[in-house]
Order: sequence, then C-alpha cells, then structure tokens
Amino acid sequence: MTKNFYIYVDREGKMPQLRTSQWECESHPYFVRYVNDNPISYHGPIECVSGNVTRDSVWCYRTNSFVPTRLLESI
Repeated sequence: MTKNFYIYVDREGKMPQLRTSQWECESHPYFVRYVNDNPISYHGPIECVSGNVTRDSVWCYRTNSFVPTRLLESI
C-alpha cells in the first residue's frame, strides 16, 4: 500500500484525484502532499485544499483526524 501520495482537487476544491507522483493538470491544479500518510505540504488556496467544514484543516490518514493547515508548508 502506498504511504506517499498527492490528493489533487479542481479549482473549486472538488473531484479529488489520488496520485502517487506530481501531476500537471489544468483542471486539478491544487493538491495536498502526504508522506507516510501525514500531510506535509499543500499548494493552492486553503479553501480548496482543506477537507473540513471550517476550511482550515486537512485530513491526516495516520492519526485519522484533521490537522490545521497552519502546521503545513505552503508550496
């Protein structure tokens, strides 16, 4: 099972795409990068890449909880 991956979303933060490497796509320009199931960085507006209702966190698959985006690197 892959522990390192990217989750890409479209410009509205919808239609997620799971990828094992970086992906150049006009329709899905924003992503969250995971290493060992932990979110480590993101690219794009927080409103688009965040996964919770308050739009300030992303999901951590290692802890099965939300992690504030302020703890991640924005690239």
